[in-house]
Amino acid sequence: MPSWFKKVFSGGDGRAPEPAPAPIPASRPAPAPAPRPAAPKAFDFGDGRPKIRKVISAPIIVPEEERSSYSAEIRIKAQVDKDGRSCRFMLDRPIFEGLSAWFPEKRWTKDASLLAEKLFGVAGVGTVLLHDTTITIARAEGNNRGWKDIATEAGVLIREDLKSGAPAVSDAFRTGIPPEAEIRRRIQTVLDLEINPGIASHSGVVTLERVEGNSVYLTMGGGCQGCAASSITLRQGIHTAFRRAVPEVGAIYDETDHKSGSNPYFKELPAGMMA
Repeated sequence: MPSWFKKVFSGGDGRAPEPAPAPIPASRPAPAPAPRPAAPKAFDFGDGRPKIRKVISAPIIVPEEERSSYSAEIRIKAQVDKDGRSCRFMLDRPIFEGLSAWFPEKRWTKDASLLAEKLFGVAGVGTVLLHDTTITIARAEGNNRGWKDIATEAGVLIREDLKSGAPAVSDAFRTGIPPEAEIRRRIQTVLDLEINPGIASHSGVVTLERVEGNSVYLTMGGGCQGCAASSITLRQGIHTAFRRAVPEVGAIYDETDHKSGSNPYFKELPAGMMA
């Protein structure tokens, strides 16, 4: 127990009891007791000025629901991918939290996403992918409209949709998405029976890393790692096979470190092969 704690609760004026004085020889008169120091004046600086009382304001505890709310100002950042095929809009709030929805053309948006339907009305938009806090639009084949114009027009539509508070994806679409375990099983079956046997002659292999919601994450190894044709294999082969087996799959991401590939099947694209 701290010494000050003992003193406060020992009674009296808060000081420990003084020991009894030693007996004084009769031959010598007892000295006068030393005067106690005067107690300092309360709220006094020593020069007569009154002491200013400090008021400490404790921080206000904000309820959890208020802390998680989003500001009225909607922040959107657009970034064109390195290959120039698509533009990604990064939002400061979820558009389809934890899930993704891919629309290859406008007719797929019926009863699924009014926002995606509006984005297809922007000249130059070929596909729309909604995933959590991002929206990715790919340029339509044969359309050369500049990304600045496409992104500006699309950004206005996205901002208006967020301000409206309407869901970006319908409840019917959401409830139709299979469980993660079911998606994983069906995707793995496609890899085992279709994809990997087909690329085995190239010493390639595709591995399913994980499924989050209805988004698929994979890596490419062997001759596919660092291969100049890997993006074509991904878009035209793997994506098509996955979506045919599981139409509800949204985003498909390749997490391969292609720069570290030591034995790519194609170091350069063969003549006539489109990137």
